[in-house]
Amino acid sequence: MTTTTISRRMFGGLGAAGVTAVLLSACGSSGSGNSSSGGQGAASGGRLTLAYNSDGPHKAWVEAVCNSVSNTLGITMEPLPLAQFSELRSQITDRTLVGAFRTGWQADYPAMANFLGAQYRTGAGSNDSDYSNQEFDRLLSEAAVASDEAGATDLLLQAQSLLLQDLPTIPLWYQNGFGGHSSLVSGVVFDWKSVPAYGRIATTAPGGVVRANGTEPQNPLIPSNTNEVGGGRVIDLLFANLVRFETDGTLVNEVAESIETQDNRTYTVKIKDGWTFTDGTPVTSDSFIKAWNYGALLSNAHLSSYFYDVIEGFSYDKDSELTGLVKVDDLTFTITLKAPASDFKQRLGYSAFAPLPEVAFADMKAFGQAPIGNGPYKIDSWTHDAEIVLSKNTDYKGGQQIANEGVTFTLYADYDAAYNDLLADSLDVLDAIPDSALSSFVGELGSRAVNQPGAVIQGFSINVSAEHFKMDEEGRLRRAAISRAINRKEICDTLYYGTRTPASDYTSPVIAGWTESVKGNEVLSFDEAEAKRLWEQANAISEF
Repeated sequence: MTTTTISRRMFGGLGAAGVTAVLLSACGSSGSGNSSSGGQGAASGGRLTLAYNSDGPHKAWVEAVCNSVSNTLGITMEPLPLAQFSELRSQITDRTLVGAFRTGWQADYPAMANFLGAQYRTGAGSNDSDYSNQEFDRLLSEAAVASDEAGATDLLLQAQSLLLQDLPTIPLWYQNGFGGHSSLVSGVVFDWKSVPAYGRIATTAPGGVVRANGTEPQNPLIPSNTNEVGGGRVIDLLFANLVRFETDGTLVNEVAESIETQDNRTYTVKIKDGWTFTDGTPVTSDSFIKAWNYGALLSNAHLSSYFYDVIEGFSYDKDSELTGLVKVDDLTFTITLKAPASDFKQRLGYSAFAPLPEVAFADMKAFGQAPIGNGPYKIDSWTHDAEIVLSKNTDYKGGQQIANEGVTFTLYADYDAAYNDLLADSLDVLDAIPDSALSSFVGELGSRAVNQPGAVIQGFSINVSAEHFKMDEEGRLRRAAISRAINRKEICDTLYYGTRTPASDYTSPVIAGWTESVKGNEVLSFDEAEAKRLWEQANAISEF
């Protein structure tokens, strides 16, 4: 069963732009695809549309990609703008969208398997293209039980080579984390996933509060149902998981004293004594077991429920208890998975695996408006569409050193406005730069500009059931031809001023095991003659 979800990894609307102005937008010159296809696109009759949501910063790159393909192959590739991210996701989820559609990935945890399994394994929750390859699935499964990291990496690179033959998604470029900070703060670092390490920021402002940009969360602030950037920024500061990641992606224990396994399938977790939520109640085994069961329950329909699908007892078809979670005592519990997963400890660093206090289960909706966590900050107020105010949690027991007294997120609907506030020193840290300032922000901010690699990749997909683009000889030829027809370097250099790098694989340079020499990745290099040859071969099978 395929369960498609809206994820902050997929860069939702303007909230995603913060995490990634990564997902740029349409192609061609107009929205003509809407008038002839009811807003659902085209993938034949000599036309191919590339759908995107126009409420995000996507238009420039989509136009550039479409023009590159059209000019090289002599076909009509054009943009299909949809008004809102929710509309785009709805059509993708319902499989009513014809043609290509923008996609992107910001890693949930720093592992190659996260990029590959969640998007391309048969039936995976974010497999929007409906791709299925038994050999690919086998390689992922073997990597999950590999006895050493090198062996797992080799298997995952083999899996990538299969993707490069099939191209269910056509990778475009890696997204840097780029932004800037005011003259009032210091210690600003963007972490492995291009998010500011808010706790490390020191400020000279009275009161010691750091002012950051944010967007209005889509849902109440419940970890298992917060799956976009606006809420995700806040959740990650309010809750502490069993493990956490250093800014470079290194995994360290946080609430966990130890997490042990002999077979990558059954894990024994021991919790450090003394952890409490900000209401004073203790963090126990039940805090994790009850929270995960609540998030996994089908009838609760939480956006991150698919994170629990590896645990025994999870069901996509009915309400079911996670039988793989067994309490040993107040500070010890075991986790049994349906199958081995060598990266499971890393997955535990994602917000869906946060604990919840007992009070949450009395009224989860109300709890989400004023959540009680165990992380480095606590929430003071949430004024919808205006600001979210966090203050330092003086009872935080974790390993992060907090250099400020709080973080206030100003909820912007416009990144130009946020950038102007940054220039005026009325905003302290900005995690994205509007397109209008990409050519000037380094000069304007000087040493206060940030531009560094992050675990983010941009691309576009075509469902494998689309006519002319199936997983057969014709479909593979056409996908390869389109990929070869895109001048990634020229687009990155012309539009994005060093904030993007042409992709050479399906992951990210900041991920362990990444290499620019994956077998078969020449298909991601611009070659006009080869693109035309491949397209003509496909036309010999069936005219487009």
